[in-house]
Amino acid sequence: MITGRLSTDSSADVYITDDKRLQNISVRSGQYLYLSVRGCWIPVVIRYSPQSRHWFFQNLENINVNGQKVMLKS
Repeated sequence: MITGRLSTDSSADVYITDDKRLQNISVRSGQYLYLSVRGCWIPVVIRYSPQSRHWFFQNLENINVNGQKVMLKS
């Protein structure tokens, strides 16, 4: 299990900065993650839109991806 913050860069990549190992883990469109919302872990799917060139959470489009705390189960 990996927890950390999502970060995006100018090349349209998104990654999780791991809190414990201080390394970046790449995330791809369609990947299943857990989003931390007020201490609860909500299952989400992260998506990339080539038309708008930005990342979003499926069905939670109004939440900014960059900087969100997430968990990835391995």
